[in-house]
Amino acid sequence: MTVLVGRVPGSDPGPGALVLGTRLARALGGPLVVCTVASPGDADAHADAAPVVDGVDVETIVVEDRSVPGGLARAAHAQHASVIVLGDAPPGPGSVGARLARSADVPVALAGDRAVHDGPITRVTCAFGGGRHAPRVLATAVDLARRTGASVRVASFGPQRGPTVPPEAGLHAEEIVVEQWRDQMLAAQRAALAELGVTDAETVAAAEASVEEAVESIGWDDGEILVVGANAAGAATRVLLGDPGGAIVRGAPVPVVLTPGTTTLA
Repeated sequence: MTVLVGRVPGSDPGPGALVLGTRLARALGGPLVVCTVASPGDADAHADAAPVVDGVDVETIVVEDRSVPGGLARAAHAQHASVIVLGDAPPGPGSVGARLARSADVPVALAGDRAVHDGPITRVTCAFGGGRHAPRVLATAVDLARRTGASVRVASFGPQRGPTVPPEAGLHAEEIVVEQWRDQMLAAQRAALAELGVTDAETVAAAEASVEEAVESIGWDDGEILVVGANAAGAATRVLLGDPGGAIVRGAPVPVVLTPGTTTLA
């Protein structure tokens, strides 16, 4: 299962991207390909020497494309890559990560400065939104956990005051709505896990003053990875640009894997 780390000419892919790519390659048992996307006809574009990584076969390649996301997506297809790793942390509007998450048909892992842990993947948390894509996103998270020997956690995040609770309604009404939301999300999580035959996953539904604070509140391990659906907020790019998906990505203190909702990594 090939892991593709993307970079652009004249830049380093970043230590976080290489560390995360190495962790995934070791866990998935496949090679690591570091891919540079160069403009067509760029005479200076060349494949750098492959870094030496203990226990992982590493290759460097160059592809020519006018679009960095397009070049990476094409390279991932040619290399039969299971995941693309980038250094975005977090990606913003118009970034390579945002555009690639919209167009790629494989998961996109975002490392940035968060992938400082170089040990094994110990837990996979799935951000569960309860929409029609949620079961498929959960299936990807479960598949990643099974392949890496990690435990599974399913988490839903929300703001303390929902859009249906006006401020004048009072604290008691707000608490009732939040508890109803928690009950609904936990029930949906358990049903989706049962469909996948998973019986030992942790489930949590956290509501705080903001989605970012809800993400922070559940606690995170050094060896953890968060899986988020690229369609979590409707249109694919809204997971990076708007609430609640964008807030989850921004608040995550661990590497994030954006998935289009395929049921497996391969």
